[in-house]
Amino acid sequence: MEKERKAEKKKKGRFLRIFARIALGLLVFLILLLLFIRSPWGQDIIVDKATSYISDKTNTKVEIEKLFITFSGNVSLNGLFLEDKRGDTLVYSKSLEVDVPLWPIIRGKGISIDQVDWTGLRANIIRRDSIQDFNYQFLIDSFAAQDTITNKNTGETAKTEFHIGEVNFNDFDLTFKDDNIGIDSRLKLGKLNLEVEDLDLEKFR
Repeated sequence: MEKERKAEKKKKGRFLRIFARIALGLLVFLILLLLFIRSPWGQDIIVDKATSYISDKTNTKVEIEKLFITFSGNVSLNGLFLEDKRGDTLVYSKSLEVDVPLWPIIRGKGISIDQVDWTGLRANIIRRDSIQDFNYQFLIDSFAAQDTITNKNTGETAKTEFHIGEVNFNDFDLTFKDDNIGIDSRLKLGKLNLEVEDLDLEKFR
């Protein structure tokens, strides 16, 4: 009996040591990953991978001056440039900061955007005739989303909850031109501060 107790105790001790090593390894990995993401070297790699991926997908020029992501869900994007298929400016964004908590997403509680600070947006949405699509259509074609999941038993589509809090826009210059129906409009926006209390995309509320 004494030998069996010692053997059992030894097995438990060995299990605890293995578990401790695994936990320590994961902790070290997370620390190194955090340091990589927050380092200028890591940021350069992330930006290079992101721009290369989008450029390869769309066959257009994409530039990002700086992209910063934290584990808490904060995203800072500076100097975004995207051209259309004609080589003209489709979108330019000077500075965009978004606070997206990761915990609700991990728990399956939907997507929550607590705050958006967006400065210096330039966008040109153009359709030149009835044959061609709008100049952003290539983005939709390149990143055709498969967001809806159909329940095999009921045929219903899964719904994703979407919440948004405070929105701050500054220095926007947007052009919308549709030669097909004769619209030629431009919006120059100084400042817009919005706090959303209730949002329902399905009911357009």
